[in-house]
Amino acid sequence: MKLNRLLLTAAAALLLAACDPGYNEEYTIDNQSSHDLVFVWSGSWRYYPSENGRNFDGTYPVAAGTKATLPFAGDLGQTGRDQICASACYGLLGDSVSFVVDGTDTLTFYASDTLGTDSPYNFDSPRYTYDELPGPAGGMKWASLTFRVDDAMLER
Repeated sequence: MKLNRLLLTAAAALLLAACDPGYNEEYTIDNQSSHDLVFVWSGSWRYYPSENGRNFDGTYPVAAGTKATLPFAGDLGQTGRDQICASACYGLLGDSVSFVVDGTDTLTFYASDTLGTDSPYNFDSPRYTYDELPGPAGGMKWASLTFRVDDAMLER
């Protein structure tokens, strides 16, 4: 009887380890402009990086010509394009997103603008790229959305 329990416990542990049920999602701002930006989001997600202890409470600086990656979601299960878009929209972006340009001008987008080519809420915009890595169980274990900002967008 003890042997059966031991074998069942070992089999369950192997099954759970083999499925790798965890996933992670990242959102990246790719600042290809000649301007320094501050990315300001209104969603409930807050970034607390462990490497330097600095908290970014709804804002994140992105220097000209650099990328800023925010790991913003993860849990048990799997991800995919539809899920990361929903996570980004409701958990990160919220009702509005702003780009503060060189500390002076502000370009703001609202959640109702899902059709504008430059809008971060239009996940079908050519400004977005989507990347993913499959997990061993067939779903995606990692997904990333990258939003590209350039001078043409900022000078509208």
